[in-house]
Amino acid sequence: MKKIILLLFLFSVSLNAASLKIVHVQQKTLPNGNAYGLESGIYFELTDLHPFVMYKLQYSEDLKKWKDLVHLGTYKMAMTSPYWTWKELPPHQCFFRIVEAW
Repeated sequence: MKKIILLLFLFSVSLNAASLKIVHVQQKTLPNGNAYGLESGIYFELTDLHPFVMYKLQYSEDLKKWKDLVHLGTYKMAMTSPYWTWKELPPHQCFFRIVEAW
């Protein structure tokens, strides 16, 4: 009986991991070449979230030191993050992850 309970617990923990997808947005241009609308940038599509849990979207340049980009409070299973232009993000290549804050 203990083995069955342990197995069910491990499956419930491993299947509920939040995930993110980076969405790249290009600035629109008119036929004459003039740009309009939002500047180019990115936002994140977040899925498999636990409702009413605080998450942190973090970035790192070396996968050792992680810095918080934004805290996100959820009330649904999926959501999108705020929009960032390229000027607002770190200037070097970086990695992103989502983790539970508490």
